[in-house]
Amino acid sequence: MKKMVKFSFAAMMLSATFFGTTTAAPVTADAKSTYNNCTAFNKAYPYGVRKSASTKNKVKKRNGRVVYEASRAKVSASIYKAATRQNSDLDRDRDGIACER
Repeated sequence: MKKMVKFSFAAMMLSATFFGTTTAAPVTADAKSTYNNCTAFNKAYPYGVRKSASTKNKVKKRNGRVVYEASRAKVSASIYKAATRQNSDLDRDRDGIACER
């Protein structure tokens, strides 16, 4: 396993030298970061982020009814917009709350 890691690192450095590219900078967890999934997003915002204070959480019950409940998510339109612009799957139910819990 160690040999494979060393080999792949050496191959990456060799190709970067040959093609004149460098490795990307590490991604930090702020509003401008891209989040691959809700697990990564919830590390920064545990209850999610909603567009406005009046936004309610859309919950689908077992009997098929849709109910709107209060949410404890952080209110920030700019964070919500930046996160969903990069990854629209963060708000799958399209209720205005990204990665609600």
